[in-house]
Amino acid sequence: MIQNTATIIHPNITTVAGFYNGSCPTSSANLTVLHAQGGITVSNGTLYVGDGASPYALLAFEPNNLTAKQIFTYSNWPVYLSVDATTSSIYATVFYLNAVVIWPSNRTIPENPSASCSDVLHLYYPTGIVVDSLGYIYVSSVGCNWVTKWNPNGTNSTLVAGSLTAASGSDSQHLSSPYGLFVDEIYSLLYVADASNNRVQRFSLGNLTGVTVAGGNGQGTASNQLNFPSAIHVSQPDNSYYICDYHNSRIQKWLIGATYGVTIAGSSTAVPGNALNLLNGPYDIWVDPNATYMLVSDSNNCRVQKYLLY
Repeated sequence: MIQNTATIIHPNITTVAGFYNGSCPTSSANLTVLHAQGGITVSNGTLYVGDGASPYALLAFEPNNLTAKQIFTYSNWPVYLSVDATTSSIYATVFYLNAVVIWPSNRTIPENPSASCSDVLHLYYPTGIVVDSLGYIYVSSVGCNWVTKWNPNGTNSTLVAGSLTAASGSDSQHLSSPYGLFVDEIYSLLYVADASNNRVQRFSLGNLTGVTVAGGNGQGTASNQLNFPSAIHVSQPDNSYYICDYHNSRIQKWLIGATYGVTIAGSSTAVPGNALNLLNGPYDIWVDPNATYMLVSDSNNCRVQKYLLY
């Protein structure tokens, strides 16, 4: 029998952006607060956060500074972020715009966005995004239950996961509400947080048949289960998957090849909370290249938490 009590608690937890004081702040003018933020990313030591309330700002937090700089605003909710390591441009999926918006150029992908699954040159409620080392852009579309790979100038794309019919499903060739993505360029692998299927799928690029590497045992709180995973990070230094288990308000760490995970942040029994050692709706995760610490977008607590891992 799979137990749900496998938990590792790391004592070194700090808040590096935002705060929670009984409820999430409502003022959007105060650059020390966040508002049900989604995606986070880090570039050259700076933490970037896509804020969840008007003016839907892209915020930059320098190390050890809880006051952000507002560097850009979007027309609507910026869901996930990715940095082009070559140009330092920041790509954001803007959910209700049905587009990727690039800062600082303000260019959109596609150029004329519209909500459609008629072909792979559209995005429909885009979520997860990764820009690889060659500038190719991988984007999840929740509305189409697929993941597409766009060329660097954003004029053409191909299907890399899901079905061209846009149908949802739980078999190895379908997805249901794909969210966060991770691309392993060394082994040409794509990982998808297949949220409504409560699993993480791995695809060899060029092959539309996926393999379940975490979850897939129904919705639940047991150590072999997930409940709406929203983000996935693959860490080579410690041979592990780091997963935002959103509705379970916890971060699960699965050794690659394991059949269950352990809780390394939040509650193993899926109890949300705002104490320093608890989470409430962890939306996105960033793990440093040496796997010495991770940052968690603790969305419903309107803060970003830093956890030392080793």
